[in-house]
Amino acid sequence: MGQQMVSLRVVKHGTGIHLTYGDVDLAFDAGIRGTPTLLSHAHADHIGGLELANHVIATKGTRDTFLARGGRINARSSLIKFGETIGQVGVYITAMNAGHVLGSTMYKLEFEDEMTVLYTGDFNVVDSVVHNGAVPTDADVLIMEATYGTPRWKFPIRTKVHEQILDTARDLIEWGKIPLFQAYSLGKAQEAIALLRNAGITVISGNPAIDLVSDVYMAHGKNLDYISISSGDAKEALKAGCAIVSSSPKFTMSNIGKALGTSYRKDLTRRMERYNLSGWTLGEIKNSGFPLSAHTDFPNLVGFAEKVNPKIVYCFTSNAGELSGHLSKHGINAVPLE
Repeated sequence: MGQQMVSLRVVKHGTGIHLTYGDVDLAFDAGIRGTPTLLSHAHADHIGGLELANHVIATKGTRDTFLARGGRINARSSLIKFGETIGQVGVYITAMNAGHVLGSTMYKLEFEDEMTVLYTGDFNVVDSVVHNGAVPTDADVLIMEATYGTPRWKFPIRTKVHEQILDTARDLIEWGKIPLFQAYSLGKAQEAIALLRNAGITVISGNPAIDLVSDVYMAHGKNLDYISISSGDAKEALKAGCAIVSSSPKFTMSNIGKALGTSYRKDLTRRMERYNLSGWTLGEIKNSGFPLSAHTDFPNLVGFAEKVNPKIVYCFTSNAGELSGHLSKHGINAVPLE
């Protein structure tokens, strides 16, 4: 009797990916009833249906930030460290740093027939102030995000963006104004806090959500020094000159009004200049800010795929179709999952 042909099946499922290969059944960043989930990180767009999973595998950084943001893991859970390999039925799973946020993970799978799969989740190949960049590894199959997967998204050198942020903050503070930098509460906010404080600029965290995540970063050895908006020291810092990092300026201003009074809030509003820290600010005049992204830009997405040297790439998230087309032009077989 001849050996049965085994086929790989990779499909988009909710916020993540469902992979089956022979007897192996795994979910990435999504919950599927009765199926183990490999969780890459704790952003809300990667945890849909997690309560359905029968086993959640993640790094401690991912688990801790997930819990700090109000998440619950009802299933059996296992922790995995970067560089560690664990065995499941029919497959070995290795965790690798994804460079996106604290604990963010790429997963490399090695099956019994020696076929390999690399799943990136959201990833960034460039070092930031608080995260090391992701490093590619050989794999037969690459499952890769495509968030910035079109040629228009080529980010400036990160250190140059850092310099622009700091120059703006210093100038505004010198002029008696308050720079407010809007950033995601997980990942970008902590980079902004570390960047500003390392340059000697006092920082106020504008949201409890940032405080909760920053506490986890500090527990994992990241040096963050900031004043919470709810602290008694906030008024003095605002008077002396500081920057605010906020994931929701509206919520921040509401808190300032409650703590310091409506008239103080109105005065602060007149002094405040807002900037968004996001890759989407690149080329968007209406989205004033600096192109500081936790994702990989287009040239580095293509370069990453070339270094992995896969037989096939499955692209997911927005721009999956366009990135697949560009990879095909580079001689890499690619399929969009969106």
